[in-house]
Amino acid sequence: MKLKNSILSLLLIFTLFPVGIFGIFSIYATNRKIDEMAEQNLEAVSGNQIMNIQNFCDERKDEMQMIGSYSLTQDAILASLGKIDVEVNRDYVDNLLRERKKYVSFVASISILDRNFRVVGSSEHYEISEISTLKYIGAQYHTGEFVIGNTYERRTDDGLKKVVPAYVGAYYNNELIGYIAEELDTAYFNDLRLNMDSLAEGTFYLLDGKGAIITAGDTKQKNSIDNFVTKHSDRNDFQEKWDAIDHTANPSGKIHYHYQGMDYVTYYSNVENTDWGIRISENLTAQRETSKTYTVLILLSLGFITVGVLFTQNFVTKKILSPINAIMQTFARIRKTQDYSIRIPICTTDEMGQLAGGINKLLSFIEEEDMQEKARQRHLREMAECDPLTGIKNKKAIEQKMLELVQEASEKENQITVGFLDIDDFRNYNTNWGHAEGDSVIKFVADVLKKEFPGEVGRNGGDEFVFCLLGTITPERIREIASHILEQLNNAYTSDRTKETMPIPCSIGIVTAKSSNLSYADLIQWADEAMYKAKDAGKNTFHLIEYQADQDSSK
Repeated sequence: MKLKNSILSLLLIFTLFPVGIFGIFSIYATNRKIDEMAEQNLEAVSGNQIMNIQNFCDERKDEMQMIGSYSLTQDAILASLGKIDVEVNRDYVDNLLRERKKYVSFVASISILDRNFRVVGSSEHYEISEISTLKYIGAQYHTGEFVIGNTYERRTDDGLKKVVPAYVGAYYNNELIGYIAEELDTAYFNDLRLNMDSLAEGTFYLLDGKGAIITAGDTKQKNSIDNFVTKHSDRNDFQEKWDAIDHTANPSGKIHYHYQGMDYVTYYSNVENTDWGIRISENLTAQRETSKTYTVLILLSLGFITVGVLFTQNFVTKKILSPINAIMQTFARIRKTQDYSIRIPICTTDEMGQLAGGINKLLSFIEEEDMQEKARQRHLREMAECDPLTGIKNKKAIEQKMLELVQEASEKENQITVGFLDIDDFRNYNTNWGHAEGDSVIKFVADVLKKEFPGEVGRNGGDEFVFCLLGTITPERIREIASHILEQLNNAYTSDRTKETMPIPCSIGIVTAKSSNLSYADLIQWADEAMYKAKDAGKNTFHLIEYQADQDSSK
C-alpha cells in the first residue's frame, strides 16, 4: 500500500496538463520490455531443453557403448558369427540385460545383435537366431554410428508403449561385429516437457525425422498431444518463413510470425545423432495482455499531468524500474552461472522490496532443493558402484576404474599392478556349513583385501576378486603384501557359527607391467593365467608375472 499511496498522491497533486506523449512512450517502452523479457526467457528455456535432450542422447550412447565393450558381449556376438568356438551362457547375457533395464526406467528393452542382425541376447523374450527388424529399417542403422530413430508403438513385456529405437555398433579389433539396440519410452520426454520452467502461453514440440510428435504440449498437459494445435492451412505465415530457411546451414534459430492477428515466436533446433527437431513457440501477444490494464490506467490517470511529470518519472524510475532491472540482472546472472546462492539486493521496504524478499526466499528454497538433489544423485551413484554384500566396488565399477588406470599407465608409461584372487574350493563352505557361512567368508576376504592392498579393490563376482594399483612398487613388496594377505586369510578368520578359527585358502595371480602399449584385456588375461598357475602349484599361494615391454618376457 505504501507504493500505491505514494503514486496516487503525486498524481492528485500534479493533474493539471495533458502529457499524452509521456503515456504513449511509457506504453511503447513497456510493450518492448515485455517482448524482450519473453524472448529472452523463451531462448533460455529452449537452450536448456536442447541441452537436456542432447545430454540424454550422449548418456545413452555412452551406456550402450559400454555394453558393447564388455568381453561377454563380444564373445556372445563372435560366437553367433561363428568366429570363436565358445559356448556362451545366453541366460546369463539375458539376465545381465534385464538387470541393466531395471536401473533405467525409461528403457523399454535392451538387445544385443550380431552384424547379420540375429538376436544374441535381449531383456525380452526372443527366439534363438531371431532376425531383428533393424535389418529392414534403413541403411543409416547399419553403419555402427550412434543414432536414435523415429517413433512407433509396440507391445513390450511391460505392455503397449510408444518408443524410439537407439542403436550403436559393437566393435572387436576395430571391426563392426554387431549392434547394441535400445527402445526408449517416449514418456521420458513427457516428463522433460512437464519440468520446463517459465513457459507461459507457449507450446513445446519434439518431432522425429518423419515429423511425428514424440511429445508436445505445455507444462500443464501431463499427456502429450497427438496432433499439432493448428492446422497446416492456418500456419501460412509460419510455413512460408520455415520453408525459406536453409536448415542445413541453419540447424537452429528462431522465427517471428503472425497467426490469427497475434504475434508469435518459435525457437527451433535439430538434435545431434537423430533426425529429430525441437520447436518451442510462445504467444508474444498474450504476454502483452498484462500491459493492457496498465495502458488504460496510464491514459486515464496521466492525461493531465504537467509539472509533476519529471517528479513522477524520477519516482517511477527509482521505485519501480530500478528494482525490476535489479531483478532481471539477478535472473540473468543465475541463468548464466547456475548459482542459486545469488540474491536480489533489497533497498526499500515497499512492495518492490517485499517482492524482492519473496523472490529471495524462493531462491533459497530452490538452492536447498538443488543441494538435496545433488546429494541424492551422489548417493545413488555410490549405491550403483557398491557391491551390496562386501561394501567394495562391484564388477561394473571396478572394471571402469581399472580401464581408467590402465589408460593412464599406458599414456604416462607408469607401472601398473593387476591381480585376481579366487577362494579355493569355495563351494565347500556353502555345501558343508551353509550360505550364511559362505557370505561371511566372502565379506572377510573383501575386508582383508581392502585393508592390506594399497590400491583399488573390487568384487568380480561370486568368490572372485580383482585389485589394481597404479604406481611403482617392487616385486619384493608385492610378494610381501601377497604373503601377508594369505597369512591373514589362513589365520585371522573366526567363524560366527563355531566361534573357531578357520583357514580360508585362496589362489592369487598378479601381473606388473610398464609400457606405452598396455592393454586392459591383456593385463586381465595375464592376471587370470597367473591365478591358475597358483592353483596348479597346489592352491593357497600366489604367482607373480613381471611383464617387460622391451624384451617381451615374464617371470
